[in-house]
Order: sequence, then C-alpha cells, then structure tokens
Amino acid sequence: MRYMAAIVLAAALLSGCQGADRAAVNSSSSAPPTASPTIGSPTAVSSTPSASAPSSGEEPLLYIEQLRIIGGGGQLVQVKSNSDINKQSLEQALKKSLQTSTPEAEFRYTLEWESPRFVQIRLHLDESSAWSGTFNLDEAVTSDGRKYASTEQPHRNTVVVRAQAGGGSLLFQGITSGTRRVVPAWNTGWIKSIQTAGSSAPSYLFYGQEKHHLVHALTGEALEIPAWPQEKNAYGNDYGYHELYSDRFYLGFTYMISGNKTLYRVDLKDFTRTKLHVFNKPVYGMSSSPDGKRIAVLTAHNEFIGPEADLTVLDQKGKILHSQQNAAYISHSDGFLFVYSLTWEDDSHLLLPADRGEKNPLGQNRYNTGSGTSTVMQDERITDQLKQDLTEHERQPHNDLLLSGLKWSPDDRFAAFHSGTGAIQVYDTQERTFTFVSAGTLLGWMPDGTLAWADAGDHVYTF
Repeated sequence: MRYMAAIVLAAALLSGCQGADRAAVNSSSSAPPTASPTIGSPTAVSSTPSASAPSSGEEPLLYIEQLRIIGGGGQLVQVKSNSDINKQSLEQALKKSLQTSTPEAEFRYTLEWESPRFVQIRLHLDESSAWSGTFNLDEAVTSDGRKYASTEQPHRNTVVVRAQAGGGSLLFQGITSGTRRVVPAWNTGWIKSIQTAGSSAPSYLFYGQEKHHLVHALTGEALEIPAWPQEKNAYGNDYGYHELYSDRFYLGFTYMISGNKTLYRVDLKDFTRTKLHVFNKPVYGMSSSPDGKRIAVLTAHNEFIGPEADLTVLDQKGKILHSQQNAAYISHSDGFLFVYSLTWEDDSHLLLPADRGEKNPLGQNRYNTGSGTSTVMQDERITDQLKQDLTEHERQPHNDLLLSGLKWSPDDRFAAFHSGTGAIQVYDTQERTFTFVSAGTLLGWMPDGTLAWADAGDHVYTF
C-alpha cells in the first residue's frame, strides 16, 4: 500500500497512545546493554557519527534512535553525538523536560554510557499498560559548552515513547478533573468518527481487513461488522480498505461505498446490502445527512485522479438529486486516491474540503445543496493571540494545517491538537498554557468535556 507524503490529511492521523502532566523518577547505571535483538524507528537525524569525528568546525548534533527489544525486553533510546557530550547536562535536560500521560506512574530508566559520545537510555516500562511520555534534549551541551538545540529543526531532539498495550484501547480523560477511563479497542490503520442515532456522544469505527468494530464512546458497547470480499473491477486506493462507511449510523441501517465505486445501504441487523448506485469514476469520500435521506459523494473529476472532485447528492434509493463539478479541491499529486473529508452540517448544507490558505484557513467551504452556492468557513475562536501562542510553543511559523486541525472542547476553553512532535497537546485559552496529553491518535471531545484519543497502532488515519 502506498502512503502519500505531501498533503493535508497526514496530520490527523499519526502515532498512538495517551497522556497529560509531568513526572520524573530516575536512576543512573553503567550496566552494559543486553544482547537481545531489537527493532527500531529513528526519531531524529541520520547516519551514525564516527567515534573519531572532530568536535570542532561542525554543528553539534544528536542522533536519536528508538528501539524495541524483541521478546519483551523493553525499550531503548540510543543517543549518539558527533562531539563529546556533557553527561550532567543531558541527564538534567531529560529530567527537566520529561512529561508523562500518567504522572502517578513511576517512569524509570537507566543511563548506560558506552562512550562520551554514545549513551543508551534503557526504559523500564509496564508494557501492558496504556502509557506515553516525552522529553527533549535541547538543553544538553557538548563537553566544551556548545548547544545541541536547533532553531531550524525545533523538534529534532524530542523523544516520544509509549508502552503499547496489546490490542489497543480508547482513552478518555478530563483535562481539568484528571479523571481517566480506558475502553478496550483494536489495532487498526484507520479510525472513523461516527454519529449514531439517539446519542449525543460519538462512536468510533475501527476498520479491519476481515471485520470492523463500532465502539460507543460512553458505554464501550461494540458492534461487529463483517467485511465483504472486494468487488471485481474495484478502484484501488492509498488507505488500504475497500469499504468506506458513512459518518452516520441510523436505527437499523447505514450507507457504505464498496471498492471506491458502488454505493450500498447496509442493514445493521443481518448485514445484508442493497445496491443503490454505481459510480463511473473513483469515489473520494461520502457522507449521509442527519435525517438519513440524502447521501453526498465526492468522485474524481479527472480520469487521472487529480485534486478536483465532483459532488453528487443522491436520495435513499440511489436517485441523483443534485450534482456539481469541481465542488471540492485538495492539492496532491495525480494518481493518489485517499479519503476526502466531508460532512453534512444540517439537512441542507455540506462542509466540503478545499485548499488551506490565507483566504480559507480552515480548508472548508459551506455548500448549499439547494442553491448550489458556497461560502468559506471561518472560526472566530482562532484569535491572533492563539496563533501567536501556538507559533511560540511549536517554535515554527504560522501553520494553517495545525490551525485547521484544532479540536475544541464543548465550552470552547480548550483546543486539542497534534504537535509537530506527533504528541497530543491541549491549549488552555484562559491560562494560555499547554499540557502534554499523549502520544496517541487524537479523536475529539465528549459532551461532558473529556478528551478522547486512541492507542491503536503506529500509523492511524482519521477522517
């Protein structure tokens, strides 16, 4: 499966686990590393420096790689440098910057110095729990006092770690109360937020190759949905699943696109399907109206699967009610078929994706299906103060992608977002503070003000 590298949707969707707050318990050791085999994922720059590399005339760099020891042997964070490291400064930088998802849980590690330029941080985590943490080594210096921090790459010395709790989980946390709830879930590459009939709280659809699971956020009740074999002549895509469900489930039924081409009504009692329409171009996205009587579908405008998308609105029997060419647009390379996000704001208006920019910072247009007119969506909650605080916190210039991905609490006080480090952060508009929450997949807020995220795999997409 190909994964596109250049476009807006990558943000909603990376990493996985949980978090908030701050804690540190540390012990040092010079014990040699075990000989256990490891698997790893680099978190910073590139090639390993030579132990004999000169320490002057070049920028001090830390090379950070995270390794998971096969066979339950824990995790390692290997830190190498092209210059001798001031050991005390590195230990202090770790302690000072450490933030964890569960401050009451002890975060233990040992530092194993192999040479003045190479240290292994051996983590002692309870791998059966849903846990995550982060630290930053910017304040470490070389033995001759030069800094490792970089203004051009502000996150290069940040490390995000997590204990992977088996089959995955849904987590809910009160940002002010500190209450926490964990619901068992499934590892997946795609989670879709679903509005269900009779509930103000969402459910989450965990996609699978053989079956899907719809989990209600408040009750934890799960509905198992079988996956059908892929149809002949189906269009291939770049997100790995050949079924695309609506963002709303009704009493006893919902809608689904199979093979990026065929629209079905699905009975949720016996899971029989009724074919409603076959599209002659690949489907980019779909959504059904709150009353369940209309289905909006975006399809490729061009044969080469370009950025333009045409809109088709159908009734519950598959009859076309309305169509509009070039109704949506997202810049991307031709030939990549991934999901375009769209939803019904009410029974008459659609929120359609558009390119982000100064005139459309949210990357959304409100489309009137009656008149065929559209207006650019705005968000008055995104103030100049918020933009300034986010820029300073992320240590990067204004970022429309980050702003458009903000998820607001019911009272509009808190904004949750994925930081440039991949971790979930919450911004308090009153206190103007940032809180680390987790290393997971951000899902959104519950009606009672708790924040939901998922620990469900390494690379998870949400649409």
